[in-house]
Amino acid sequence: MSKIIAVMAALLSVVGLMGAPLAGAGEMTSGPVPQIVAFDNEDFLGDHTHIFGNMKELGKWGNSISSMVILAGTWEFFDDEDFKGTSLGKLGPGTYADVTKHGLKNNSISSVRLASPGGGAKP
Repeated sequence: MSKIIAVMAALLSVVGLMGAPLAGAGEMTSGPVPQIVAFDNEDFLGDHTHIFGNMKELGKWGNSISSMVILAGTWEFFDDEDFKGTSLGKLGPGTYADVTKHGLKNNSISSVRLASPGGGAKP
């Protein structure tokens, strides 16, 4: 039961950030910073990482993403490093508890590219 409460608290804090503008030291922003919070298990469980921009290779996270929260931006996902191989698809802001239900293959993302910083509609 405590695991469920911890996951719900984490999701609420992440969802609370959706649409909240973020700025780095000394810079202004006019909208939310493109960001993905990726999880290595379905339903936002397990370890997580934050992705803020193009990732030609995901290191230990390559072929490990099973769920994610996209806070801002529209992102394109590839099954090979350096944005090569098959484009698995594009997703915009939203919560994706199981990437396979949104056209992506489980544990197959090897690189991620920001397609549009402005977001886009949730599919």
